[in-house]
Amino acid sequence: MPSLTPKTNVLGFSNAYHLLRRTTYNITKAKILDFATKTPQQALSELFTFSNPVPSSPLNNIGETIVPTASNPTITDSQNTVNSVKYDLYWWLHSALKDPSAQHKIVYFLHILFVTDDGASFWTNFDYRELLRFHANGSLKDLAIRVTQNARMLMFLNNNLNQSNSPNQNYAREFLELFTILKGPQIATGNYTNYTETDVQQAARVLTGFSLTSSIHLDKTARLNSLDPVTNIPTGQVKVNTHDTGNKTFSLAFNAQSITGGTTEATIKTELQNFVTMIFDKDETAKAYCRRMYRYFVGRQITSDIETDIIVPLAASLKADNYNIIPTLTTLLKSKHFYDEEDSITGDQTIGNIVRNPVELYFHLFSLLNLQLPSYTANPSAIHSLMGVVSNYSSNMGMPVFSPQSVNGYAAYSSSPNYDKNWITTSSLRIRYNNTIDFFINGLTYNGFTFKLNNAAFVKDSGYFSNPANADTLVTEFLQMMFVEVPDGTRYDEFKTIFLNNLSPINWQNEWNNYTSSGNANNVKIPIDRLVKAIIKSPEFQIL
Repeated sequence: MPSLTPKTNVLGFSNAYHLLRRTTYNITKAKILDFATKTPQQALSELFTFSNPVPSSPLNNIGETIVPTASNPTITDSQNTVNSVKYDLYWWLHSALKDPSAQHKIVYFLHILFVTDDGASFWTNFDYRELLRFHANGSLKDLAIRVTQNARMLMFLNNNLNQSNSPNQNYAREFLELFTILKGPQIATGNYTNYTETDVQQAARVLTGFSLTSSIHLDKTARLNSLDPVTNIPTGQVKVNTHDTGNKTFSLAFNAQSITGGTTEATIKTELQNFVTMIFDKDETAKAYCRRMYRYFVGRQITSDIETDIIVPLAASLKADNYNIIPTLTTLLKSKHFYDEEDSITGDQTIGNIVRNPVELYFHLFSLLNLQLPSYTANPSAIHSLMGVVSNYSSNMGMPVFSPQSVNGYAAYSSSPNYDKNWITTSSLRIRYNNTIDFFINGLTYNGFTFKLNNAAFVKDSGYFSNPANADTLVTEFLQMMFVEVPDGTRYDEFKTIFLNNLSPINWQNEWNNYTSSGNANNVKIPIDRLVKAIIKSPEFQIL
């Protein structure tokens, strides 16, 4: 039976790798081996220790700052970078790739919970992502309040147009339906169990007046005149004269609760807090978040037993902790259930049961195979170009990063029952196989830097391979480093055959020894590259 009973012994290689695949974009064999000696609690304590990105904000192609922030309000952008560039996205992707913690994976989870697109300027996109990062070890409830006032969100779902004399229900509807409590079964016209159409109307009234002034809140510099006092991140405004000051009475789904209308900026913000508290006081809100957490970190299938024994107690803990995400996530990720150690057959249910999303595909490839990168501050143009490749092909594979296909988000995180299986389509699979590893075997050169895997030198110098001259040992250790588990039987033989390609094991041994003595990699590069290509283009590498 599913259980949140904690796993207390050391992880070992397989479980350490499982935890890292699910929580970080940056995986190395050294990190797997290090975590293998830790208990889940020790490993999670390290994964949940976050640091600020370096540099702390995006740069232009010549290394100058482009986003004024509260801590660095003066930028050095001599190029007058246009607002449509994606340097903010490329900076975030680079930060995610370099981050050994779980911070960026959690940030993207929060994005999935409170989606916007990136259709505005790079500085408002930056502010939105920084708001998510601020709350990566904070409260979902606090985030729900602050994201409501975020300029990017205000524009995305039109709450900037929501006024007492001209209500706009768009944000109010999505806040209930997609961001918080979610729809339950429809039991009558306009009644979705967890809320009703009346609640949408009353929510829209609460949200009137939360807006922005374009010349201030969408301006690169002036937005710093409107900072949240806690996060120090730009926020929108309350337009008191467009707020519906009347009391708002909700349906029986919320126990007919009445919320007093505010008449000043302070009391209107209190009204918003009371509204959010009303929603977050419902058990179903906590359960909805925990189901989404489970599908993001553990697996798509939630059985009745998992609902009862995992989701319900997790939700109770999340709610009791004021929706602080880290304690609940720690409970889940240190449980025997996460490591599938609840019955006599270990690893058959939660290990390797999620399809890698496109960003994970690229970044795990880069980090596991030690793709060399220039310093971002020294060569931002090259980094921007590389991350442009990641962004463009991820979009073509169904993951336009921070720009979901609709307000529902990404099909792989929102579309039942397949969820993450939606990453795999005929067209996306072609891109996964044709537009990933070949680029980096052949090399991509941008601004004088060539992004190219030197797999022979990696095998020789990394210390990860115990006896590269032995074909079986080399193939096995490569498969162990790249796959959830090492295949056996004929599947293993297929990889060995691809590697040797009619070369005998003794001839491989001779070629390797010649390489180590002469430094000439020509005769070992081709077999190793051939093996690496086969690994990345395999079904096994598509799963976490």
